Parts: sequence; structure tokens; C-alpha cells
Amino acid sequence: MSAEHDVKLAQTESEATKDTPLPEHVRGQRRGRSVVQSVRLPEAEFADIERLAAELDVPVSALIRGWILAGLADERSTSLRSAIDRLAEDAERLRRLAAKSAVA
Repeated sequence: MSAEHDVKLAQTESEATKDTPLPEHVRGQRRGRSVVQSVRLPEAEFADIERLAAELDVPVSALIRGWILAGLADERSTSLRSAIDRLAEDAERLRRLAAKSAVA
């Protein structure tokens, strides 16, 4: 099976079960429906995003979604906790850059 086929199967299952209630033994909550938004990016920048996602072993959409949600959270919140979390994320980003550059 190809990755594209696996994704289509997951999408089909997700849509088919979107309104199914969670079983009683499952902890968690549904956050509501997601909204799909298309964004146009220059090819070179998108290629960089694909490369970074591959290095991090995450889907491109998850990487982009994480960046968007982090930016939104920064706009919404200026708490000490959010500042600490942001510093931790920045430190991890700096570690990756240093490792690529053989600095550390």
C-alpha cells in the first residue's frame, strides 16, 4: 500500500466516524469540527517546509498547524507559562540549528 492510499483510508474513516460518540472508557473530548484553509506559498519555501517536516519526522500539515497555533497562542496570551513554553520551543529550535551547523 502507498502512503497516499493510507491517507485516503484514514480520511474516509475519520469522516465516517466524525459524529460517533466516544466510548465511555475513553478519556478526552471532541474539540469540534476542524476547518480546512488553503494557503498559497512559494515553491521554494514549501520545499523548505517539507524538508524540515521530514527531518522532524512529522507530517507537513502538522508542522504548519503547530506554527499557526503557536502564533495564535502568542497573540492571545502573555502569561508566564506561555513565555516559558515559548523559550523551551526556541531552545529546541536552536539545538537543531546548532546540530546542523556543527556548532554544538
